[in-house]
Amino acid sequence: MNELKENKSFCLAPWLSIHTWPDGKTFPCCIWNSNDPVGNVNDSTLKEIWNNDRMKSTRVAMLNDEKITACKRCYDLEENGDKSYRERINKQHWDKIKYVESTKDDGELNIMNLHLWDIRISNFCNFRCRSCGLGLSSGWYSDTVALGMDKNESKALININDKASFMDMLEPHYDCVDEIYFAGGEPLIMPEHYQILDRLLELGRTDVNIRYSTNFSKLVFKKKHIFEYWKHFPNLELYISIDGVGKLGEYVRKGYDDALFNQNVIDYKNSGIKAKGYGYAVTYGTLNYLHLFDMILDFIERDFIDKEAFLGSRNVFFSPIDYPTHYDSVYLPTRYKNKFKNRLDNFHKELEKTGITKEVLDDLMNKLKIVYERSISKTFNLDKMKKCKDITDKLDIIRKEKFEDVLTYFDSTKDLITEVI
Repeated sequence: MNELKENKSFCLAPWLSIHTWPDGKTFPCCIWNSNDPVGNVNDSTLKEIWNNDRMKSTRVAMLNDEKITACKRCYDLEENGDKSYRERINKQHWDKIKYVESTKDDGELNIMNLHLWDIRISNFCNFRCRSCGLGLSSGWYSDTVALGMDKNESKALININDKASFMDMLEPHYDCVDEIYFAGGEPLIMPEHYQILDRLLELGRTDVNIRYSTNFSKLVFKKKHIFEYWKHFPNLELYISIDGVGKLGEYVRKGYDDALFNQNVIDYKNSGIKAKGYGYAVTYGTLNYLHLFDMILDFIERDFIDKEAFLGSRNVFFSPIDYPTHYDSVYLPTRYKNKFKNRLDNFHKELEKTGITKEVLDDLMNKLKIVYERSISKTFNLDKMKKCKDITDKLDIIRKEKFEDVLTYFDSTKDLITEVI
């Protein structure tokens, strides 16, 4: 099986993991093309999906080093010299290659041990981020209706139809699960999230790696603080989603409260809980592209980034919005990319004044350079920016907000559709 290490298509995910969306769509992992599910738990059991024709053919193709269209995101990352989820899962779980040896010629795998869970049971969320939508945020429903995008009032909350049955499907796999990734919606306000934690505690499975993507706004559920759970799990990874600070943060992520967020982070730092993985996941696009510099300076001022430890800057992660495409910064007018480059060229001087070490400074600068290089990979797209302007203007009216009062890098949303070379 060592030859599989050189196989550029092979990934252990179809042998180890499951990923579900609130509408029941099921995938081998979260990187898989979300428009191309391998099944749906509203129609089939996890066991049925595990060996359906799609899963079997996927395994066969991977063993034959045939590229899978739905895996394009990983291939693209690797071609650009970045680490992919495929590479990460293979490296971390190569000891489970034995499952591949049990695979039949047609891809059937009678051993079903779900070691990796990424389950989004519901879209229940208390935020309405501008780059999100109803599929992953129940809070978006009123905006969706106001925008004329959905007239069906029964769809505010999207979740797996029979949640109790789904939880029963997971029961046989508590003995073997290695990692559970909680995302949303917002996991810290979902009852099922706490049901899973309670079950892990009952079974003594506190060794399980529990990972989070959370807006970190609600830390108490039914009078019990999340820290009371997390203190039992030494393999905690906490990644806090934040796309802006101050008024801009509150604008791009409706529901975000800057003062509350700051206090929650302070409370975590004072709790004594030491997550083995901890960081701030920043998703950037047209609305906060030029804000990233000020955001980093703010993080340093609040001591969110350790000024001395090299790993300090490693806990800030920048991820681009590639969908909806009208929020992708690659389509911004050229002059805003030039503004980013001008700030970037001098930003090391600003960082030097903060007292951070050279290692931290270099790492942050490298992250920003990657952001810039991606942004110039494509040129201004009028149609995309018209859509961005249209949605932004309409949401401003619905939410009683004003773009130019917050995004001071622009004079108005008209700037989004004006290309001046």
